Amino acid sequence: MRFLVDTQNISHERLNDEVIIINLASAAYYSGSGTASDLWTLICQGASTEEATKLLASTYKYDESAVSRDIEACVASLVKAGIVLTHDMPSATETALSLPAVDRGDWTAPHFDEYLDMWDLLRFDPVHDVGEAGWPVATPHKA
Repeated sequence: MRFLVDTQNISHERLNDEVIIINLASAAYYSGSGTASDLWTLICQGASTEEATKLLASTYKYDESAVSRDIEACVASLVKAGIVLTHDMPSATETALSLPAVDRGDWTAPHFDEYLDMWDLLRFDPVHDVGEAGWPVATPHKA
């Protein structure tokens, strides 16, 4: 199975060995490193869970069935959080999957920590209330 990042509501960036994901709809943000950042990279490249399992098991030299279980659990939590959407269609293009060259430790189950303390900041951020003219011109509120 493949998954798509919800590009309407999700902003993300990989910084070396860490991934930061912001859900703009819920104002939750997530942080993952190591195996989680590698899994996220592969999801963003359109890898299926099977493709990600094979590449990560090979990269980390770890048992493929254990890697598969860990990936399935992590992806299920990302789906539940609304970060990724299921996508059953086969890949439209053959893309070589790749991971950045970083120092990797041992395999651990990928996990993203969730933080919920940004809601007040995002809710009151005036930059999100702008129209086509951009900041500092606020969108007129309808009465």
